[in-house]
Amino acid sequence: MRRSHSPRALRLGRGRLRTPVVRAALFVFVLAGALLAAIVFTLNRNADRTNAQQAATELASGARVAASAFAAARSDLRAQAGELATSLDLQRAIVANDDAAIERIAAAHHARIQARGETTGELPAPPRITSTATIAQGAHVLARVTLALPLGKTLLTLIRSATPLPSHAALVLVRDGRVVAGGPIGSTALIRNGRVVFGSTPFTAKAAPLGVAGASVLAIEPVAAVEARGVAYRRRLLIAAVLTLALAAGLATRLGRPLARMFGELTDQAERDSLTGLANRRVIDERLEEELDRSRRYRTHLALILVDIDNFKSVNDRHGHQCGDDVLRAVAPTLAGSLRELDLAGRFGGEEFAIVLPGTSVTSACRIAEQIRRALAKVSVTAPDGEPISVTASFGAAEFPVNGSVAALVEAADRALYKAKRDGKDRVVADGSDAASAPGEPSAVTPL
Repeated sequence: MRRSHSPRALRLGRGRLRTPVVRAALFVFVLAGALLAAIVFTLNRNADRTNAQQAATELASGARVAASAFAAARSDLRAQAGELATSLDLQRAIVANDDAAIERIAAAHHARIQARGETTGELPAPPRITSTATIAQGAHVLARVTLALPLGKTLLTLIRSATPLPSHAALVLVRDGRVVAGGPIGSTALIRNGRVVFGSTPFTAKAAPLGVAGASVLAIEPVAAVEARGVAYRRRLLIAAVLTLALAAGLATRLGRPLARMFGELTDQAERDSLTGLANRRVIDERLEEELDRSRRYRTHLALILVDIDNFKSVNDRHGHQCGDDVLRAVAPTLAGSLRELDLAGRFGGEEFAIVLPGTSVTSACRIAEQIRRALAKVSVTAPDGEPISVTASFGAAEFPVNGSVAALVEAADRALYKAKRDGKDRVVADGSDAASAPGEPSAVTPL
């Protein structure tokens, strides 16, 4: 007798046939999801580390520049005291014992004048920095003139105007561990693991000593703002992960090639600076460690050049950050196109770049830097208002084995770079040499 099959039985049979396929698809999907989750976690962690390193580099650079601006303010205060001491009005008043004139001059210049055992004028209350100049006749001191600059908001504003910092960063003046300007006055500024907390807000912080009155300057940026820099990358990473999982669910057997291509691009993003396309800070640090270890084993040279775009803050202030980004993009191909295949150029942080030159002495590195400097002089960027912006940069070079570690190599190149900045910019300076290249001059290096 022939048995008939009901529709319900047919559906059950087909369901049993589909079960192994569903299980296999689910297994592939879960395996792909676990692998994808591990990759996303690793890329995100590396991106966060790179982001934190770049933020720390920018803040450390800002703190150093702020300390230099403070030193310039002290020098200016000394110059003002000298100018007041040599002014004819004050000297005539002292010679004529004209107390009224001395008092008027002291009030006009917020100065303290000591003459004939009497003191005229008052200085701002501490904490402050002072500078004193003398008025003498032969070996006899006729008077002393003292000017002061309070360690407070006015000084901090002056320093901040000369300091390039990220948009959410700020400067804080600290004396003996206590905030005197730029933050909660009197609160303790204790840096731990590169962070300081004011109220309930944690900040990434880098400090630079000012060399007077136990004072330091902190460059700080909210941790939330630093972390927010990676939001766009994490969003792209999440979108890529979701799309990949969706593709894996439907095309499990043909997923290999799309995944390899997609994650290859994501890995490249984690190793490349998104703005310039050059290597990022993490890759530079790793390459320096590798090349220094190789140079130590084979007893060869290794050179490092730090490059800082001149007057970059003024470009941002005058033409906007988009124009500043255009300048960075214009500089990148000039750096990369001037190097050998085994060399590495990357963005070190902000407007600062680094060039790693294996098997190269500092003398040869200076020649390469001079070639790049001259090439950059031909680079021009058009501002939004149509104004052409010329590009110049300052260079600092150092070498191994003169500097025996990565930290020492970076410090020496950084020291040379800041000397190039102080000496007038648009020049090449090498650590430990005795001449400098400047516009229109042959390549050479300058002593530190």
